[in-house]
Amino acid sequence: MRTRMDARRGAGGGFLLTDASPEEVFAREDLTPAQQMFGRIAEDFMRAEVLPRDAEIHAKDWALTRELLLKAADLDLLRVDIPEAYGGLGLDKVSSAFVGEKIGVLPSFAGSLGAHTGIGTLPLVYFGTDEQKARYLPRLASGEWVAAYALTEPGSGSDARAARTRATPAADGSAYLLNGQKMWITNGGFADLFTIFAQVEGSKFTAFLVERGMGVVSGREEPKLGLDGSSTTALILENVRVPAANVLGEVGEGHRVAFNILNLGRLKLGTRNIGGAKQALTRAANYAVERRQFGRPIAEFGMIKQKIGEMAVRCYVGDAVAYRTLGDVDRALEAVAEDDAEGALKVIEGFAVECSINKVWTSEALGYVVDEALQTYGGYGYSKEYPAERAYRDARITRIYEGTNEINRLIIPTRLLRNETTRGLFDGDSARRALAEDDGQGAGLSPSTLAAERDLLTRGKRLVDFALGLAVETYGSGLAEEQEVLGHVADVTAEVYTLESALLRTEKLVASKGEAAAAVQLDAARVYASDAADRMAHSARQVAAALAGGGDSREPRDLLEGVRRLTRHTPPDTVAARRRIADAVLKAGRYHL
Repeated sequence: MRTRMDARRGAGGGFLLTDASPEEVFAREDLTPAQQMFGRIAEDFMRAEVLPRDAEIHAKDWALTRELLLKAADLDLLRVDIPEAYGGLGLDKVSSAFVGEKIGVLPSFAGSLGAHTGIGTLPLVYFGTDEQKARYLPRLASGEWVAAYALTEPGSGSDARAARTRATPAADGSAYLLNGQKMWITNGGFADLFTIFAQVEGSKFTAFLVERGMGVVSGREEPKLGLDGSSTTALILENVRVPAANVLGEVGEGHRVAFNILNLGRLKLGTRNIGGAKQALTRAANYAVERRQFGRPIAEFGMIKQKIGEMAVRCYVGDAVAYRTLGDVDRALEAVAEDDAEGALKVIEGFAVECSINKVWTSEALGYVVDEALQTYGGYGYSKEYPAERAYRDARITRIYEGTNEINRLIIPTRLLRNETTRGLFDGDSARRALAEDDGQGAGLSPSTLAAERDLLTRGKRLVDFALGLAVETYGSGLAEEQEVLGHVADVTAEVYTLESALLRTEKLVASKGEAAAAVQLDAARVYASDAADRMAHSARQVAAALAGGGDSREPRDLLEGVRRLTRHTPPDTVAARRRIADAVLKAGRYHL
């Protein structure tokens, strides 16, 4: 395999080039007492203050939502990402994401709070001038003002630069007049401060800080499939006069604001997604114990255990992926000066591949879990009187917002081809080397601990070389138009990252607790690896077949034989392993891995 690199081992696809050791990665078990305490504050707030008001929140009582946001501010939950100089706490990304996981117990309110503290506030944190920060951030930290982010338009979603909202400079240069419409704006019905994107002089995509009092008008509340306890409206902008001093960043550089803030959102979305999955699993497991059919609890039936076991596997692996990435980002940010927002953005942008993998994988894991949870309830799952149907509806948006999963799948291989860490490494020669190298055992903790899974991981990294290298050689500059091929390469890459994250987390647990105490986690890692091998093989076969049809000179059977070699894996008894995992969850009465 190509020479290993030590620097920036996690960023920009660096995980394909480096072999991280368990002690180098952050796992959920590494949360400090201070981080855990802050998470408990968030969880206690949600259970004591928010959940009892569930019906009112879902009845769209925005005055109540604002009241609860003020209470959250009193507990410092709105200050996490704001620098201390402006009334915040300036905490690390792990702390922020852990709070996000805990507020996810009620997704609609979590959407309101998360939009305020995340995409609503972070543009100002990273791109605001000192004067802009001093004017607005203390109000946002205290909950006096609520923030929102307005990018999407009726005719532009993923293609943000196609926005038609206009910003016309006043003759004296003192202000801009904004005209246009924005769509799907979270907190749109009651926010006070908006980050709004518009075209200056027709083509200079620019971000503005716009106060509601400047003339912003909210449209009706959108009738949504889920998250119906959060405000989502259009914004109507008719000659909204915005001072020139409220340009956020530079004129014509709005894409930097938009794309970096979305990347930050993807970084922290994973914990909220997996938090929701854990709740759905816990409720389904408890229902399975209570529900009796054929004279016994349905939790005793193998098909139900298979569901519970697989849901737990997705939660366990999701935690491994999310916290590994957060830990790597925090570690990289430690080298950046506290007041160097530009440096911090550059670091976070370097993790675009990993952030997109987080977003895609955890949102689809959540989708799987809420679907299987509903199925566990049977007919009752379809009833609004049971919790499974709302969780099912609330989860669906996670595959759409923060950039659709389709867009994020395209980002993964595209950034691998552009990033400083991996640029120039994927070509026909790299693909041929991936096939020519000797097959060997990866490094497990012992011959009996995840050695086969480590070997699969090593070959999985070579499979990315193989698939992406041949795609570059076959299509050249036309590769960008081969979206299906890029999507399959993205799926292989994501499986490699998630598999490695799961193995590292498990090896770390084994090292600290011993194999016997980590037996369920070992089962989870082995089950995931077995299925990952099949999924990698499926995606790589699609790439191989497409390359054969796209002009690659090799015989299709040669390409497919390469895929077979790189993805072969003798599966363990996953039926028995899932049963053991399910039994552990049922005994605990909750997800606890």
